[in-house]
Amino acid sequence: MVQCLVTGGCGFIGSNFIRHMLEKHPDYFITNLDSLTYAGNPQNLTDISKNPHYQFIQGDICNEVIVAAAVKNNNIDTIVHFAAESHVDRSISDASLFVRTNVLGTFTLLDQAWKHGVRRFIHISTDEVYGSIDSGSFSERDILNPSSPYSSSKASSDLLARSYFITHHLPVIITRCTNNYGPYQFPEKLIPFFVTNLLEGKKYRYMDRA
Repeated sequence: MVQCLVTGGCGFIGSNFIRHMLEKHPDYFITNLDSLTYAGNPQNLTDISKNPHYQFIQGDICNEVIVAAAVKNNNIDTIVHFAAESHVDRSISDASLFVRTNVLGTFTLLDQAWKHGVRRFIHISTDEVYGSIDSGSFSERDILNPSSPYSSSKASSDLLARSYFITHHLPVIITRCTNNYGPYQFPEKLIPFFVTNLLEGKKYRYMDRA
């Protein structure tokens, strides 16, 4: 049986991932570690809360004791790391939480994964670590050029993950997805923000910034 630790599993992407994995791989056991910040909602997983192959642990990924116990006590062999602060505007007004969660939290997870012999560490990052582009698209070989405290903190966590791969030979995979949207997304993001406002009958105005 694969023992998988998912961080930030009560968030929008993490909850969809957990549900998908339990449907496609009923032999997996998934432990969800989430601190339940404003964007983490346990109701996103109400339908699977009684699944015998699922358990929830409320805890901070920056807490070494909590992370170590989650990994060791559950014989975790795979970590899928979604947990992050991810709102650009919030990072501009106060970057401290982004640095703590995205950098220190990722380090704590990587360090415990290495110390406890985790066989695979999947680090969920963002395309924003590449910065902006006028046309075309980035490739994986492009340099990192973050432009906000949020993207800088994610680029820092990417480099930490890479360093554990090179220095400690921890099997790390880094993904950099873009423009995610879907069920359970917190309404601070653009698409759910407009959809929920329209459903509530609120007016909106399109602003052309070109």
